[in-house]
Amino acid sequence: MKRILVVSATGMGDCLWGTPGIRALKKTFPEMQIDLLVTSFWKPLFEGNPYLNQILEYRSEWYRQPMLGVQLLNKPYDVVFIFHANKNLKRMLPWFRSKPVWCHQDHLWVPESNRVKIEGNVHGIQRRLVMLEKFGVKQDGSQMEIFFDSLTLKKADQILQAPGFNSREFAYLNLGAAEESRRWMVDRFIELSQRILQATSWSIVLGGGPQEKKRALKTLKILNNPRVMEVCSQPIRVNANIISKAKLMVTSDTGPMHVGFATKTPVVALFGTISRNSGPCNIPDHLCRIIRVGPAPEEAKEPDVNLFNFEGITVNMVWKQVEELIAENSNPH
Repeated sequence: MKRILVVSATGMGDCLWGTPGIRALKKTFPEMQIDLLVTSFWKPLFEGNPYLNQILEYRSEWYRQPMLGVQLLNKPYDVVFIFHANKNLKRMLPWFRSKPVWCHQDHLWVPESNRVKIEGNVHGIQRRLVMLEKFGVKQDGSQMEIFFDSLTLKKADQILQAPGFNSREFAYLNLGAAEESRRWMVDRFIELSQRILQATSWSIVLGGGPQEKKRALKTLKILNNPRVMEVCSQPIRVNANIISKAKLMVTSDTGPMHVGFATKTPVVALFGTISRNSGPCNIPDHLCRIIRVGPAPEEAKEPDVNLFNFEGITVNMVWKQVEELIAENSNPH
């Protein structure tokens, strides 16, 4: 194999899970050209990755795909590895000049012979690595990676130099999630922020995407403290770098959580569900604490119950983990 295409065409976390596989591919086959087809929103998180030759942007809307198809027609690959995709990627298959296409998901539009069967409860990062092992790729750990350029570093530093803000010690509170049912309640973020401000000299960054701006401004107004800022309108790459500079992150199980894991920021992660196979993968305890609460017993018996139950995650539960991580990370490991 001289030239391959890796496809990561779904959510932020699912795409970041592919970085250990990309690294393993390049280290096993240093002369190989590796291109990445990634969801357009998350492309900035892969820019500057030294293991990639080119990044192509994927959009799921059918009317946007022919333009990408024309690009792919001019790029013959020896093999295409689908790290993660939804069924809308099926429309792109005629544009691939490459055979074969391999996946580890049960996509019926990929020949059964090219679907790698993985039994048991295997983390998404490991699933990608298991697929690659069949092609002689040697694993190089499960640590995700994001690489930052000097302009991003400078922009993040400028933001954090606001008057009254403690840029050396701050917590990043991620207010957002892809679905409302996966968001921890804003009043609890406010109470947690008040405890951090009262008990420590730390500052607080309120983060998330642009859709969280309203929640962040509400929180900012109530806290009314120069040690608190919001960064919801900042570019995703700058936001990720701010996460990397935080001493601690509190977030629900959503994309930015995986940014925290990738940048080795200590994370208190809130899982309001019975069981998910999308949490930390080989993250040491001093860098991650999980709070997981299942649905109420009466709801668990219902076949179509929404398994998210953030009502069960109290401020006291989160504050306990925050205190412990602050104490642990005060000492070098």
